[in-house]
Amino acid sequence: MEEGKRSFTQVGFHGSFMLFFNDHFRGVLKARHYMAAFRAFLNSPVGPKTTHFWGPVANWGFVVAGLVDMQKPPEMISGNMTAAMCVYSALFMRFAWMVQPRNYLLLACHASNETVQMYQLSRWAKHQGYLQKEDKSASS
Repeated sequence: MEEGKRSFTQVGFHGSFMLFFNDHFRGVLKARHYMAAFRAFLNSPVGPKTTHFWGPVANWGFVVAGLVDMQKPPEMISGNMTAAMCVYSALFMRFAWMVQPRNYLLLACHASNETVQMYQLSRWAKHQGYLQKEDKSASS
């Protein structure tokens, strides 16, 4: 038997009913706690009733698009657009950190987008020849 649990023979009928009732009551309290937490999230300053929630949700589309573009050849990457997306995400990461209340969802979204776009920019730069290693024997 689990430690801390008592059997029916140890507590009798009334005691076992009380143990069952207490376990059930704890479950009700947990459910109320979760409902209260969900209600608090709904009505919070960064909850789904605000642009602090839906803005980042929409911006995850940039991350998904960048991930899909990783399958495309590097000659299809626009260096100017990718660099603009890098600057955009960097600026909005700072905004997400400075705005009150802090918007961690927006920060995570733009940090992810910055990572994806920097990778795309490196693919573009390698394809253009900007990141090629020099041969020391060829330069001599």
